[in-house]
Amino acid sequence: MKTLAAAVLSLVLGFSAARADGVGFRDIAVEAGGERMPVAVWYPAGVPSGRTVEGPFAMAATREAPLRAGRFGLVLISHGTGGGRLNHRGTAIRLALAGYIAAAPEHAGDSWRDSRYSGTAANWVRRPRQLGAVLDRLLADPDFGPRIDRKRIAALGHSAGGYSVLALIGGRADMTVLARHCTAFRDRDPVFCSYGRQDETIDGRLPDLSDRRVRAAVAVAPVGALFGPGAFAGAGARAQIHRLGRDRVLRRPWHADNIVRLMGGRARPVVHPEAHHFAFIAPFPAALADEVGEPARDPPGFDRRAFLARIDRRIVAFLGAALPKP
Repeated sequence: MKTLAAAVLSLVLGFSAARADGVGFRDIAVEAGGERMPVAVWYPAGVPSGRTVEGPFAMAATREAPLRAGRFGLVLISHGTGGGRLNHRGTAIRLALAGYIAAAPEHAGDSWRDSRYSGTAANWVRRPRQLGAVLDRLLADPDFGPRIDRKRIAALGHSAGGYSVLALIGGRADMTVLARHCTAFRDRDPVFCSYGRQDETIDGRLPDLSDRRVRAAVAVAPVGALFGPGAFAGAGARAQIHRLGRDRVLRRPWHADNIVRLMGGRARPVVHPEAHHFAFIAPFPAALADEVGEPARDPPGFDRRAFLARIDRRIVAFLGAALPKP
């Protein structure tokens, strides 16, 4: 009986401990290229998840909660053009529950409140460098730095953020390839090709923007028409590429399909036939739908929350295989 009682007590204590582990949240500031960016950070916490409200968004996370004991992988999260640091808050929370620190900058010059560089060639250079600055800041942070497993660092991005994380693992964009694409296919890829703005400061192939500390990438509905032959010759990390079947912003076959073709065996393609381009963004409150417009709306019958739960499971599984724990 004593043995049975001890076993039951052990199970109860273990269940209680598991329930005590939640998600923490804090904002930090990061400087990149002389500009300051707000960065949202979600992380495994040693207390239950509470409720944090940031503007119109509520999250199941506890602000400034203590970081749970242990060492964790790190996932950098890059939003798309016009987005913000909270775009993928639900995915970030799921990553934290899976044992990762997740950090999402609000890209300076290409966000909902700062679009100075949106659509320019300079933007394709700035974004990956900003992610690198976030990584530097976190590794040097007195709280987060010692807890980050430097062999388990990944990057996750949506749309322009998908391009950004692929650049981090060695993808080399070429403005000549992009110009040829939009000259030949503007009428067949109209949304993307209307996005560009005149920028004469950068021409031809972009510099190497890779960061070898990043060992895996996940790109959801990524911009891919600026990658040409040999673009991934220097990329060694594995990548999971998600194609959203009803994407009308980045048309086939020039984006996700092009990346998978160029990466060959290093790419793990995943297709979601029912999903539209903005489906990977966390749901907006109903009161914001009219102001936000298309990114907040779903076609009839599409369940964004259910889709996000499915894609997040695929992402967590991929990262677990690509970044195994020691």
